[in-house]
Amino acid sequence: MHVLQITLRDLEGRRFNGYDLHRALIERGHGSEMLVVRKGSRDPLVHAHTAAGEVFERALYGAERVTSLQGMLSPFGWTMPMRRCFRGADVVHWHLVYPHFIGIFSAPVLARRRPTIWTLHDPWAMTGHCVHPLDCERWKTGCGRCPDLSRNFAVWFDTTAMVWRAKRAAYTRAPITLVVASAWMARRVAASPLLRDHACRVIPFGLDLERWRPLDRAACRARLGIPADAHVLAFRVPHGARQLRTKGIATLLDALRRLELTRPTHLIVLEAKGALEDLRGRYTLHESGWIDDEARLAESLAAADLFIMPSIAESFGLMALEAMACGTPAVVSAGTVLEETTRAPEAGTAVPVGDAAALAAAVRALLGDDARRAALARRGREIVERDHGHERYIARHVELYRELAERGAGA
Repeated sequence: MHVLQITLRDLEGRRFNGYDLHRALIERGHGSEMLVVRKGSRDPLVHAHTAAGEVFERALYGAERVTSLQGMLSPFGWTMPMRRCFRGADVVHWHLVYPHFIGIFSAPVLARRRPTIWTLHDPWAMTGHCVHPLDCERWKTGCGRCPDLSRNFAVWFDTTAMVWRAKRAAYTRAPITLVVASAWMARRVAASPLLRDHACRVIPFGLDLERWRPLDRAACRARLGIPADAHVLAFRVPHGARQLRTKGIATLLDALRRLELTRPTHLIVLEAKGALEDLRGRYTLHESGWIDDEARLAESLAAADLFIMPSIAESFGLMALEAMACGTPAVVSAGTVLEETTRAPEAGTAVPVGDAAALAAAVRALLGDDARRAALARRGREIVERDHGHERYIARHVELYRELAERGAGA
C-alpha cells in the first residue's frame, strides 16, 4: 500500500497536517510520500513545488482575496496527475489544501483518478468563504448576503453564493471520503448540503504518549525561570487580528485584568509576543514565540497549573488535548468543540463564550483548589491514554487506506 499525503507545508503543523502520519507509515513498513508547496524538511520522500511555485502560492492567496474567486484560481491541482508520486499512489490523502492549493474545479478530477481522503480541519469546505461561520447559518442554505466578508479567509466582494454553488457542483462529482477529528465536525458535515452525502469517518487526533506526558512540574518551572510555588497559566496568543478574535484573546485579556491574584503569577505565552505589555508587572511574562520543538512545548504545558483556551471557534482543539496529556487541566469555552475535547466538566472546565468574568472566576477557583486541579489532571490523562494514543490514530488511518485501496480508483 502506497499513500500520498498532500498538504501546504510539511513541518509547520506536522502533528496534524500529515507529516507525522507520513513518517509513522514509513516506520511501520508502508509506502508514503508527501506533496507540498513549501518544504521545510530534508525528507527525500517529501516533494515540493519550485521556489517560484512558493512565491506564486503567496501571490495567489492575495489574488483570491482581491478577486473574491476563492478556490477558483489555483493551477496546482491540475499538475498533480503528471507527478510520479501521484500516479504511484494507491490512496491520496488531502490535509490542509484549501483554498489555493487544490482548487474547487480540480478537486473532482483528482478524486476520480485516485481513491481520495480529505481530512477537514475546519468547516471551510462547507461555506462560501469563511473558515468558521460562527453563529451564521447561511452555509446551510447557500450563503450569499454574507454578514462578514472580513472573516478569514477574507474576500473583497460578496461572491459567497457563487463559490458555495461551485463547491456543490464539484463535490457532487468528487468521490471523496471525509475524515474529521471530532463528533462536532461530523455533525457539521451531516448538516451541510455540500458534504452530507459523502462518507465521513471520525478519527480523533492521537499523541505520542511518551512525548506528551506529565513531567516534573518544579523541574520544568526551574528551566523556565519560574519559582516552584508560583501560580502559572499557559495559553496561546496567535498572530493576526482575525485569529485573535477566533481564539477569544480579548476575553482572555479582560479575564486576566479581572483575576484576583493570591500569589505571584506567571504567564506562559505561546506564539505571538508583545500582546500583553499592559499586564507586565502585574504578571511575570514568559513569551516563548513559536515553538517547533515538541519537547519544549510539552515542558511549557507541564509547567502550568492551567491551560486557558477561550476560543469562540475550533474544530478539535489539539493544544487543549496536549495540555491534558501533560497533566495540565484546560479551561475552555462552553458550547464549542473544546467542551467535547476536554470532556468538561469531567476533565476540564467550560465557561460561557466571551464571558470574561466567568473565565476569571473559573481560573481563580481552580488555582485555589489543588485537589480539584489534580483530579481534573488525572482524568484528563486517563482520557488521552484511552482515546488518543498515536498507535490507535495510525491504525485507524491504515484501516481506512486499505479499505479504499481495495476499492480502487473512484472509491
